[in-house]
Amino acid sequence: MQPVYITDPSGRLGASGLGSIQFPYTPTLSVITQTGYQSYDLTHSNFQQRAFEMASNTEFNMAAPVIIRSEEEGQSVLKMGQFLRGALKMNFGWRDEDAGLPPPVLRLYAHGIYTNVPILVRDFTWNLDQDVDYIKLSTGERLPVQQTFVLSLTTTYSPKNVRDNFTMNDFLSGKLKSKGYI
Repeated sequence: MQPVYITDPSGRLGASGLGSIQFPYTPTLSVITQTGYQSYDLTHSNFQQRAFEMASNTEFNMAAPVIIRSEEEGQSVLKMGQFLRGALKMNFGWRDEDAGLPPPVLRLYAHGIYTNVPILVRDFTWNLDQDVDYIKLSTGERLPVQQTFVLSLTTTYSPKNVRDNFTMNDFLSGKLKSKGYI
């Protein structure tokens, strides 16, 4: 496996032809971790007081370079795009047995630092730039030979999982890494 990849443990995106995305080139991964503090305005005070409110879910911004040199790589890129677009959609329609089911929770793995991290895809940008050559696939699609997939990802943890598994000591010691806590 590549150093950065995303899997679909639910199998719900399998119709795209992929069960995971293995980025062919190492993407740039920006990790944003924040915490929130509530301010208390005291009358006749020169300063506001702050109280811890919550730790926000970690966000990831990913820019994944993609290069197409063959028909096979082009078809793989089409499947990657379908997988990612599918990760943004819920099940819907009269013919869908799972209508109402929200988008699947995926898992992110990156460089051994992030392992089994439960994520949701919040945004997927696929630019078809004008200043590069295109390759025409046998299926009729034209794709840029060099492009970038840009993703916004957010971590998600169920309340039960957090309640049953999370302790500060286990988090700090790394015992929760394999469960995706970051």
